[in-house]
Amino acid sequence: MENGIDLNKFYQGLDDLFQQKDSGQTMAYLQRWLQEAQQRQDTSGIVAVSNELGGLCRVMGQIDRAKDLYKTVLTQLEHMGLIHSEHYATALINAGDVYVNSRELPEALQYFLRARDLLVECGLAGDYRMAALNNNISMVYRDTGEFDKAEQALDIAFRIIRGIPECRGELATTYINLGELQVRQNKLEMARESFEEACRMFEEDGGGDVHYSSACAGLGQVYYLKGQIPQAIRWYEKALTLMERDFGRTEYYKILEANLAKLKGMA
Repeated sequence: MENGIDLNKFYQGLDDLFQQKDSGQTMAYLQRWLQEAQQRQDTSGIVAVSNELGGLCRVMGQIDRAKDLYKTVLTQLEHMGLIHSEHYATALINAGDVYVNSRELPEALQYFLRARDLLVECGLAGDYRMAALNNNISMVYRDTGEFDKAEQALDIAFRIIRGIPECRGELATTYINLGELQVRQNKLEMARESFEEACRMFEEDGGGDVHYSSACAGLGQVYYLKGQIPQAIRWYEKALTLMERDFGRTEYYKILEANLAKLKGMA
């Protein structure tokens, strides 16, 4: 579309802001571009910006807005005739992620399973997105207590991602999910090893991954459950530092901060 927004310029500016790790500025930037895409009636631009804005809203705890944005993305892709495309599969995954955050797990699973079928239809059964999706499916099954299904989904994720060396971040994230499942199963020593492996990989890759805080928080939880309060405090403090660096003081930050204060009262 000649009258559409300049997506190259949009993504370049977004990359620069991500490097600065200022979620407030990033939010304002995305809102400006979305408004411009809407004014220009640029469907592709609306999809692109809404995808990015929806992801930021999700991690900042603005769940209802994230849901609305991804519904817009799915509707626009349907209007573009892309319902059988990998783009639609990605949008389904993003929407499912939001429903995970709002604890609407049956709805999240529906989105994820539709995305899984579509990725297979698109010939992407061995793609990194399938690994990421199986991570998400595993999280849902973990939280509904279906541990066998959670393990099966993680096995698929590991099998795919270990064959893609350049996707170390996704591999580390898979170790985080494995650790969280092992905590639920009360396999605390195994969980510690999984979280430590994720931390090791993040550190080797420079420590800039936004999932690093989750690995540290996981270790903090393991040490808390093992009754090792000083170690728990140390890892929760590191998780908070990383979380603030990447996302600012979100609702999730405040919850972890409150939990840390309680632990310090126990030390």
